[in-house]
Amino acid sequence: MTSGFLVALPLVSLVGWLSMFGLKHKSLFAGDLAGLVYHLALIPLVEHLPGGPEVKFAGYLWLFMDALVDMISINHIGETIVWALRMGVHLFAAIWICGVSWGLGGAAMWIGVPLGFFLAVHAIFLADVKNSKAILGIGVVPLMSAWLVSLALHFAMSGGLSL
Repeated sequence: MTSGFLVALPLVSLVGWLSMFGLKHKSLFAGDLAGLVYHLALIPLVEHLPGGPEVKFAGYLWLFMDALVDMISINHIGETIVWALRMGVHLFAAIWICGVSWGLGGAAMWIGVPLGFFLAVHAIFLADVKNSKAILGIGVVPLMSAWLVSLALHFAMSGGLSL
């Protein structure tokens, strides 16, 4: 896989991520399609980022399972079920993001470890509180956006590319 492709994937994911939040209020279908882009664009990166087999397994579980959640949402299984499933897979997201971030060090670590910690705490303790989705959005939109940019920068710098 070329360095340019590795740099582009986190940025494609970022576009899907931000579009997902912007579109879900207008069209759940469009928002879930953007969510698919966000999750699927990260799958090829798992093998190229640091982490032992457990961390990589958590990454694949999160990405494939959250894509599955997007698909069942598209197929109208119901918001309560979708939310419960999404909160469940966020534990795997937290493990992968923390493991990768710790291995990368630098900005990715300082952004990713708090992001992963927040995802886990929210999924375990805050999923059923009033305004849970708003709390999640406030916590993860800026951190995930910054973390995805830090991944792109990591691949740019390690691949000898200049931005």
